[in-house]
Amino acid sequence: MATRRTKNEDERLDDAHMERVIAMLEPKEGRPCTKKDACQVLGITYNTTRLATLIEKYKEKQAYETKRRGELRGKPPTKEEITFIIGEYLEGATVDSISNSTFRPSGFIKRILEENAVPLRQSGHTYFKPELIPEGAMRDRFKVGEVVYSSRYDSLARIDLEQEDKRYGWIYRIYLLADKWRQSAYQEAYELASLEHLRNLGVRI
Repeated sequence: MATRRTKNEDERLDDAHMERVIAMLEPKEGRPCTKKDACQVLGITYNTTRLATLIEKYKEKQAYETKRRGELRGKPPTKEEITFIIGEYLEGATVDSISNSTFRPSGFIKRILEENAVPLRQSGHTYFKPELIPEGAMRDRFKVGEVVYSSRYDSLARIDLEQEDKRYGWIYRIYLLADKWRQSAYQEAYELASLEHLRNLGVRI
């Protein structure tokens, strides 16, 4: 059975399109575009009242975010901020999305993650080239039932079984908790990162 598309599915109200429309309506040089063209760029029905409202709300949001970032500039992070940032990142949020929600620069977010030995995701990550475990998160052995981070699968994982190998040391059967996996796998200890130090900070894992 075919599904019916809604008008909202064609709307493009993200920051990039809003900035484009404002630049078209308020150009530094030349003539502004028509409001009809502006509505087409945003994918909305031609409605000058709604267009004006969308632009006004967007500018208010941008002004508020600029103000908040200015208020926070130079101020050290609170404990609550640190635990929120780390917790969101471990749950899969990107640095940019955390930056937007906390009004802190991306570099500020990355510095908190690095200073607290949080395993970092990389855009070029693959199963065959896992990222190195931060020194502060390295462990030779883990407990059954413990939640850790798997660098090879880029996922939180639960330790389900432990076994010792004369060549590779401690090997663990883990259950991958990321929605894209939800399966069991085997990992050597050196490819797993402890999250115990983050729990001690108050991060809920």
